[in-house]
Amino acid sequence: MVDLRTLAAAVLGVALGLLFVASPETVVRIQAAGRLPDDRYGRYGEDGASAGKADAGADAGNAFPTRWRRLVQVVGVAFLLGGLYFAWTLV
Repeated sequence: MVDLRTLAAAVLGVALGLLFVASPETVVRIQAAGRLPDDRYGRYGEDGASAGKADAGADAGNAFPTRWRRLVQVVGVAFLLGGLYFAWTLV
């Protein structure tokens, strides 16, 4: 009989690994809850852009640094390898 926990670990590891490798921007956006730390400026209690700064949402398509993408992809590869290891132990 197949151990259910090991099977779940294999499936989740492979699924999360593929998600992290294929779409790191989605993972970063989910973790950051839609906002990046560098788009917060101004004084406490102020709304909108402070004087002299443009709206940070204008370049939202390329707002993620490459190092964040690479870090998420490395974690994804680790998840993928872990899931494949658990799948291998089931055989």
